[in-house]
Amino acid sequence: MGVDDFFDDEFLDFDSDDDFEEFDNSSSFISSLNNFRDSLTTKHFIVFGGVVMSLFLVYFVSYRFEARNETNLTAETATVESNTSPTTTIESKISPTTTIESNISSTTTSSTTTTTTVTTNVVSATDPLESTVMVALPDCGYMGSGTIISKLGFILTNEHVVSDDGTFCNDFIVILTSESGEKDPVPKYVAEIVEQNVTLDIAILEITGTYDGSPLPKSFRNMCVGDSNSVSQGDNLLIWGYPDVRWVNFDTPGRIDVSQGFVSGFDAETGLSEKAWISLSSTISSGNSGGGAYNELGQLVGVPTAVFQGNLSSRGLLRPMKLVLDYFDSFYFESCKWYRKK
Repeated sequence: MGVDDFFDDEFLDFDSDDDFEEFDNSSSFISSLNNFRDSLTTKHFIVFGGVVMSLFLVYFVSYRFEARNETNLTAETATVESNTSPTTTIESKISPTTTIESNISSTTTSSTTTTTTVTTNVVSATDPLESTVMVALPDCGYMGSGTIISKLGFILTNEHVVSDDGTFCNDFIVILTSESGEKDPVPKYVAEIVEQNVTLDIAILEITGTYDGSPLPKSFRNMCVGDSNSVSQGDNLLIWGYPDVRWVNFDTPGRIDVSQGFVSGFDAETGLSEKAWISLSSTISSGNSGGGAYNELGQLVGVPTAVFQGNLSSRGLLRPMKLVLDYFDSFYFESCKWYRKK
């Protein structure tokens, strides 16, 4: 095929001179690019690569600097917020005269720029004033003390407090509660005996109704059971109850009382345990029988029990809660979260 045939081909059939000129310009531009590429040397490529790398490094350093500033700003904000948080102090009142205070140590997380403080709130919901009750038997003519040990309304007391001596006078048991130590207790509930152990002198009552016939609450304020095995000689214990030395009659009951004594020793009892009794330095009134003995953490660790016979009759004695738990179903009790039954 000759040159004339090529230019006669429809592929290169230009409709006008303008089309041909446009094609010619395009060819010139491509030729210029090719010439420029051919003129580039290794030195040109090295310089171009250096410029690109420099721009990349500048961008990278700038990005890291901005990110670091952002992090520092966030950390400083967290520090300010943490520093403005008040230190949490926990106060758990177990009597008008005794208060347990503890400061929760903060857990800190440190870095080179900030310290973040985390404070945990812990609140004790137990109060012997609300959970210590008077157990009165109007038909029998006597009374004693008791402790609400479950949100379900179970009460721990001494067996001799609710014993009828064969007269069936314990069919009507009235539970009185106190709003404060400055006011007389008032009849609030009625209860029934659900379980008792004469040997231990321990009984479990259940609140079955209100004294005035109103609906029962959905739950009761109770005390939790601690580990009496942790009690040692010399430990101070608080005794809550209603001593009968202040008892007048059912219409004018004595007020709630709290006393203190230190653990003087431990006594064995044949057939029960080598640690069947916790002995106190002070005597316990018979009205305090069935009440509660509490350690410095507010845990119920013993049941004050007045002993009327034998060589223990003139001493202040407590039934250890560990022994009580060994003989009664744990269903009746609520153990403190730090206590583990062995």
